[in-house]
Amino acid sequence: MGVRQWHSGVDWVRFLVAMREAVMANWQRACWVLVMLVLTMGNLRVVQVETSGRASAQTRANPVDTVAQSPLSYRIDTLAGNGQPGDTPGAVKNAREIPVDLPFGVEQGPDNAIYITTVGSHRVLRYDLRSAKISSVAGNGRAGYAGDGGQATEAMLNQPYEVRFDSGGNMLIVEMQNHLIRRVAAESGVITTIAGDGVAGNRGDGGSARRARFRYPHSITLDDQDNIYVSDIANHRVRRIDARSGRITTVAGNGKPGMPREQGQATEQPLLSPQGIAIHGGGLWIASFRGHVVWRLDLKTGRIRRVAGTGVQGYSGDGGRPLEARFDGPRGILMSATGVLYVVEGENNIIRSIDTTRDAIRTIAGAGPQRHRYAGDGGAAVDAPLWQPHGICLLKNGTFVLSDTKNHRVRHLLPVVPVTPADPD
Repeated sequence: MGVRQWHSGVDWVRFLVAMREAVMANWQRACWVLVMLVLTMGNLRVVQVETSGRASAQTRANPVDTVAQSPLSYRIDTLAGNGQPGDTPGAVKNAREIPVDLPFGVEQGPDNAIYITTVGSHRVLRYDLRSAKISSVAGNGRAGYAGDGGQATEAMLNQPYEVRFDSGGNMLIVEMQNHLIRRVAAESGVITTIAGDGVAGNRGDGGSARRARFRYPHSITLDDQDNIYVSDIANHRVRRIDARSGRITTVAGNGKPGMPREQGQATEQPLLSPQGIAIHGGGLWIASFRGHVVWRLDLKTGRIRRVAGTGVQGYSGDGGRPLEARFDGPRGILMSATGVLYVVEGENNIIRSIDTTRDAIRTIAGAGPQRHRYAGDGGAAVDAPLWQPHGICLLKNGTFVLSDTKNHRVRHLLPVVPVTPADPD
């Protein structure tokens, strides 16, 4: 087999760069790496790096950060969901032919599969990237709180919002309407409650997380020691559960709704509806749904400051500084290993990226607040309508998965990078 002569030397440079990034990404037990370069439209290509093997939890992963490599655009496709509400039956081969009812959280698990929380059917679903088969791994499809000590697939959940994995591969689920967090053991599949007692309230700091009370917890994230951070949205707090002792404390918020003072001690300041949270570089990043901002809490000093958003509701600022941008309803957030923050804006129906190193913001998906009906597969992600999206995860292959919640679909963003046009000589 001969070596193909590419029409531009730049292709080989980018190919080698992509391969180097794949090798340096520290993928554990990777079986193969494929970099696919497809030339389209004369000067664009889709770069997709696919891997098999063990993937780490979101806060520990070191994925290929495509945004950090070059200013990219994205192509959008659908992975799962037929656009209709309804329960998801047993294992199904074609995930696009069945309901995925109000998907919220999305996360890549330690087996490389995508895990999806469905608020409408009260389940956690598993999407296999190789086979496109989808199955239920937690919840029986009925809303409630029951099943601790038994198999997770037989338990009752109530609006699971997000799913994460600890270093042991155990699955953690935050249930908003049950006001608690549950764990599914990696080996046995048995489900137990680890925080909250199922009753809405505001108590427990300094004691056991199991006896604490939350009021509509929304998001969870883990640090590299498996400590769990919880956005306790209606208590206007962010709380921390110590992995060793099980003790719960507040790290941000005094229980009162409001905007914190810049560089104030976070536990002495008000917060306003904290939702998405992420850890990076010694900081806890917090999205405020009603405050239309993103804060950063310094985990060493305990001080909090605004890093994005003016606090005025709207949609503006792309191409400028994040502090001068306007948001509307930021929900889920994700921080990449290289410091790019992705913000899901449920009311603007968009995904934005904030390069915290270059201090720049832009929209990478969604057609804006005026368009939300499902369309756009195969085309530019910024032209595709989304409808109140909630969750996003960055896969180890450098692509994204997001929940297009009210369109009842899970969608896939693939990076598209410019290629230098061929020299006619």
